[in-house]
Amino acid sequence: MVIMKKVFMLLLMFAVFANICAQERVIRMPEPPTRSQNIADEDNVKFWCAIEVGGGSTAMENMKNVAMAGASYVGGYRFNQYLKVGAGLGVLYYPNSSNVRDTKNHLAMPLFVNARGNILSDDIRRTVPYWSVNVGTTIPDGFFLTPSIGLRIGEKRNAFLVNVGYTLRHLKAYPEHTTDYSGALLKLGYEF
Repeated sequence: MVIMKKVFMLLLMFAVFANICAQERVIRMPEPPTRSQNIADEDNVKFWCAIEVGGGSTAMENMKNVAMAGASYVGGYRFNQYLKVGAGLGVLYYPNSSNVRDTKNHLAMPLFVNARGNILSDDIRRTVPYWSVNVGTTIPDGFFLTPSIGLRIGEKRNAFLVNVGYTLRHLKAYPEHTTDYSGALLKLGYEF
């Protein structure tokens, strides 16, 4: 009988304790958007700019290649997260340019138009792949085209950039050298 009372009291205490520890859980579902999807979001539209530094080298077989390092500033208009258009300028340094380029000056100034955008939405991600294309001229050398892909790491309006790209550029070269060179570039930057 004593054992039965102890078991009964233990069950009663367990029931009371379980009832006290029970919590009411409310599950809230996400609310539908309050504005139309066609209306541009303030974070997605307006001026943007980026500062990038990087380097690379031409990669021509059986030819003297040219290493390069540089920095650039790009500013423009952000239509949405998938398309930004801007203009940029920079400085480019060719450490071994006297081997190929027909000038003793190791510096050049790129002027270019840039288009870029996210490949995936940055609404729920902090790391987003993006594409970028620079088309312009390098003073005094000439035309260049640099498409690239990379990663944006950070917020919508403040992100670090890492990208790799291909470059096709015209160089003022000595007569015995080809004037069109292609190569690879690696860039680091910050976009705001």
